[in-house]
Amino acid sequence: MLKLEKLSDQTFDDIVEGAVKGIARFDTEWNNLQAADPGMTLVDLFAWLKAIQHEYMSVILPESQRRFLELLDIHQRRARGAVTVIALSGTGEDLPIPAQTKWLAGDMVFENQESATAFAAVCTGVRFRGGGRETALAAGGLDGARIFEVFPGLGPEPDRAPQGEMVLTFDRPLPPERPFSLYFGVVGSERRTAVGDAPFHPLAEVAWEVWTAEGWRAARLLRDDTRAFLFPGLVTLCHGETMAAGAEGFALRARLVRDDYDLPPRINAIFFNVLEVRQQDTLVRRDLFCGTDRLALDSDLGVRGGRRVFLEEDGRWRETADYALERLPAEGRAEIRLPRTAGGAMVISYDKDRLPGLVLGSGAGFSGQEIAFSAREALYDSLELLVGWPEADGPRYEVWQRRDDFYTSTPRSRHFVLDEAADVIRFGDHVQGTMAPKGRDNILLAGYATCRGKASEIKAGRITAAGAAGALGALTVRQIVRATGGQDAETFDETVARAGEALRTGERAVTEADYLTAVKATPGLMVESCRVLTGFDGPEDSRITVVVQGAGRAARTPRAAYARNIKETLDRCRLLNAQIHVVWPRAVKLVVRGRIAAAPYYHDAEGLVRRRVEEFVAELNRTFGSVLSYGELYCAVDLLECVSRIDALSVEPIGDFLARTSTDDIVVPPNSIYEIERFELSFTGGL
Repeated sequence: MLKLEKLSDQTFDDIVEGAVKGIARFDTEWNNLQAADPGMTLVDLFAWLKAIQHEYMSVILPESQRRFLELLDIHQRRARGAVTVIALSGTGEDLPIPAQTKWLAGDMVFENQESATAFAAVCTGVRFRGGGRETALAAGGLDGARIFEVFPGLGPEPDRAPQGEMVLTFDRPLPPERPFSLYFGVVGSERRTAVGDAPFHPLAEVAWEVWTAEGWRAARLLRDDTRAFLFPGLVTLCHGETMAAGAEGFALRARLVRDDYDLPPRINAIFFNVLEVRQQDTLVRRDLFCGTDRLALDSDLGVRGGRRVFLEEDGRWRETADYALERLPAEGRAEIRLPRTAGGAMVISYDKDRLPGLVLGSGAGFSGQEIAFSAREALYDSLELLVGWPEADGPRYEVWQRRDDFYTSTPRSRHFVLDEAADVIRFGDHVQGTMAPKGRDNILLAGYATCRGKASEIKAGRITAAGAAGALGALTVRQIVRATGGQDAETFDETVARAGEALRTGERAVTEADYLTAVKATPGLMVESCRVLTGFDGPEDSRITVVVQGAGRAARTPRAAYARNIKETLDRCRLLNAQIHVVWPRAVKLVVRGRIAAAPYYHDAEGLVRRRVEEFVAELNRTFGSVLSYGELYCAVDLLECVSRIDALSVEPIGDFLARTSTDDIVVPPNSIYEIERFELSFTGGL
């Protein structure tokens, strides 16, 4: 990093002292340098101006720092709640679940972000079929204790026309056009790099289908956190067909269409009727509508909370009481009917049990007005304000935008700042941001939620009930996985410190270590070992060659999905002129021959020698292309206690791309690994 010069390296007294010394050099007639002299007053003034200028020139204000960090794509982290999955049961009919319904873990509230359905259907069984094998069991058999291959019989190499499938059966049909979710407990994913938001090319392709009177028909895959059964997670589906009963019930099928798996996927649990929930507690919510006289509210607050309705007039919002409300709990929504079609309508719903209303305060009409607001658990991105401008026939409101600061705000910008450290909401000064207009109760909350941050990462089984009454409250609720992803708010100083660390470590691949780190962090893969080479195909080869050894079926055989994911990962961090070439290990077969005299009383000398040679070769394989030193191998065997002497020992490589030195060392291409084809050992002595 560049070292910044410190301009404020002189105190006020230092500057005055330097000025006084200069007076004696440039003007010998000025000899009264006491404080009472008017000239000394000017000296003090100019010294003060210089000190202030240098002080400001040496300081980068937080607003400027924030802009520099944005250029580096580094943003202050805000608090967020953890995410988990709950399974629902105990209903005899399909129940609508409004968005942001409360689910309780003691006094901690979790919410589903979108409206959903609690289905009456129950998963009764599962069947795994493929490779001439078939396993069928009741749904309760997948309880986490036993492990099953999702697509049985996958061989050591992918098949161009794979036959694997998994069939789930239900006791009643799943209704069309209603999304439903399943949770799969995938086993063996701990070593696999998480995907997150990074681009990822799937290792396999799975088609989902439902059974109808016309046969199997495609279902729409809306979400797949498992990435075709690579990770534990949710799969959300929807279909537009009428399901028909088969011999075992109503069937849903996952069929393997393309197989490029490194390891065959395995699961130990399946849950149906599941819901993803996030820890947050929404107290105020804003819904917008356009060109309608029926405003459908499908959120929990919209159904049971208080509300205020606003109509759009010339770009602003005027409140109206001229509407009719109809609650439709059986449909999981409420409906507001207006007397006429509105060009634009807005409904603000709020928790009337915990908030007396939406009023946050009154505008004072002064610069930099501050309103006390507890930000300790506030979900930063949820906060929205409506500010009203007084008029003769009632205030007209505008939505004001939240900003981190007023750095880019103009005198007309409707912006406000939430100062989390001071627990205040701050408005502008008509230079940077508009002042809140003077009025009574004209500053309203339009959006507000709270969360517990890192403390919301609770273990499985803690969420046990719905916060709603009636049929939803009677559901059996089970939290099936630990809540993860919670995050406490970061102070701006912590953001600056994190940025400094990011700049020190860098995100560009320059050195061999940079490339190795990037390859091993490729999303969705399990890279067991890798090596970075230059000049792989000779001195003229200027490419960066990456030798990759994946897991399982990707250990020795090239995998298109592996290569594509690695290249895309390196494309994001490589230098512009670097070209990437991905290759796989090349096996060098070895035949180990020898005549060895065993030491007395060792009856298993042959087994001990074999194991020592295998360990020696395994150690070589930790680095691709290692030279096999005949002398080191000879010593490794000769030093065994079970060996009295070695009469003869040789290692013969198989292949025409190898070289041997004068000392019988074996030199192989830089992407090679060794495999022992066979042992031809004879022993004398011993027992």
